[in-house]
Amino acid sequence: MSIFNDQRHRRRKATREAAGWLARHEAGTIDEARFEAWRAAHPGNAIAFARALSVWRAAETPSSALPQVQPLAAAGLSRRRALGAFGGMGLVGLLAAGGVATRAYAWDSARSGIGECRRLILPDGSRAMLNTDSLLQWRFSDTERSLWIARGEVALELVPGIPARVHGQGLTAALSTGRFNVRLQTGAMDVTVLTGRAAASTSASSASSSSSSAIGSTRPAEVAAPNEGLLLSAADPSVRPASPQHMAATVAWQQGEIVFDNEPLQTAVQEYNRYLPGKIVIADPDLTGIPVGGRFTSTDPAAFLSALELGLDIRATPHEGGFILTR
Repeated sequence: MSIFNDQRHRRRKATREAAGWLARHEAGTIDEARFEAWRAAHPGNAIAFARALSVWRAAETPSSALPQVQPLAAAGLSRRRALGAFGGMGLVGLLAAGGVATRAYAWDSARSGIGECRRLILPDGSRAMLNTDSLLQWRFSDTERSLWIARGEVALELVPGIPARVHGQGLTAALSTGRFNVRLQTGAMDVTVLTGRAAASTSASSASSSSSSAIGSTRPAEVAAPNEGLLLSAADPSVRPASPQHMAATVAWQQGEIVFDNEPLQTAVQEYNRYLPGKIVIADPDLTGIPVGGRFTSTDPAAFLSALELGLDIRATPHEGGFILTR
């Protein structure tokens, strides 16, 4: 198969899938987390869904802003027939309409570089702060507060409003008003609650019910309260208490610091390397389990490496912009 045929096949497949997602959205049966995972898997998926949405809306109400789609509506094409027609059409004829829809349905986004922290004010006045090497997208309206963490770690301070949904790794949590720290791990999303409530959510409908529970008086087992953490993964969600030391370590990055409380050296190095362009490498495997502790500047490992040398007799040798640790 040539590259052109492969691209054409990919576009047609995305078009069919977008029509299916839109049909489930209108029927109220869409799985929000799975939809976001599909949409994020390839740029063409987001474009295909935006174009399907454009045709769907135009079939209901003609708009001067969408002259390319008006003939469909003027011909009396129903929304169901419009969706079916879209599923059988090529994407080229819908390019102009898709451009309008993409802007209307697009997510805003912000990212931070390695070692950078970035503060944001979201459309409703809520605040977000991105930790090192993070990517956040959001879409806010009168009926929706959705955030998607594509990479890294984000602190959120949500003002009163409708419950927010935060997505990451194909997982979804419903958040009330409050302060939260959300960090992606391999195949998991870890939500630490400073104030407010966080509830596990697997779909639009369950997100609504979970959000109500998170704010109401009842507290199912999968709802995390202040000073608790909610871990979402392929397994059942779990809630765990967060010690004062854990809470301090969780928010330390917002002050440009990193805190270790008797962490294995390997874990401490992995954490530090998130902030450093030049990485720290442990050359001696016998060093990996040595416990380390202390509070350090996150983007400058000089004090951390000095503490290793003075307190643990570990040598840090500069190498290719980073450091190698040996006895």
